[in-house]
Amino acid sequence: MTIARSSRLPDAVAFAVGMAIFGLCAHRPELLLPRLAGVAIAGLAVARTLAVCPQPTALLGLTRPGWRCLPLLLPTITLGVALAMLYRGVQRQTILPDYLTWFCVLSACIGACEEIAYRGFVQGSLRKYGLLVACAGGAIAHAVYKCSLFVLPDVDVQADLLWLGGLTVVVGFVFGLMRERLGGVLFPAMAHAAFDVITYGDLESMPWWVGLR
Repeated sequence: MTIARSSRLPDAVAFAVGMAIFGLCAHRPELLLPRLAGVAIAGLAVARTLAVCPQPTALLGLTRPGWRCLPLLLPTITLGVALAMLYRGVQRQTILPDYLTWFCVLSACIGACEEIAYRGFVQGSLRKYGLLVACAGGAIAHAVYKCSLFVLPDVDVQADLLWLGGLTVVVGFVFGLMRERLGGVLFPAMAHAAFDVITYGDLESMPWWVGLR
């Protein structure tokens, strides 16, 4: 048990670093080897932790919430929709999409997977250091990954990384509190999925930062 607990901090850091490397190289074909190295570092970190963790589902937050929390599911989804409306307004888009395309399904899956990775694995690995450290660690790691996708784009794009990173940290911290107080990653995953569906669900094709080169 001591080995399992002591390994979680370096594994959480290794996962965050590996995903950041992947994000930096994701859109550059000439950086295929570093990209694969980043994926390998992140994957090995997860495998190492879960192999020695006595309760991997609890660490990842893949637990069934209590019945008392279920009535909060609708407000949680509403929060995700409200954040998406705010984001679209800032981006000078229509507040709500006029229609949804096939990409809404993929975007919801991406959002849920990010929650399992950052509010699940990273935050779960840091919980022994306290609530604030765990929530902040998961939020910062997620923000670093999100911003890394925009550092070396293969298209002409201007991204305000300070705004993107700050927003991701703030929202990620709130989602982290939801994971801790509402019994796992279900609630932040649903909020994130709702956000992504409303934000990106009207796209006819994958945005450039999703596709690999």
